[in-house]
Amino acid sequence: MALAPGDIVQLKSGSPALTVVTASETEISVVWYAEDVSEFRKDTLPSVAVEKLDVADFDEEDEDEEEDED
Repeated sequence: MALAPGDIVQLKSGSPALTVVTASETEISVVWYAEDVSEFRKDTLPSVAVEKLDVADFDEEDEDEEEDED
């Protein structure tokens, strides 16, 4: 799986949406916004531990959250 900066991924075991900052064959650097502490976080992960999300999947998640707020 080739990942590029700007791709949206998540851990295969489940996680918030993560944005790829850099990627190699073996590891990726990601950034995300941790709402529980209101700050950005970053980490480097093994590339085998993540899967790419379709932007449509990410948009649907946002819509579901908006409906829950109403």
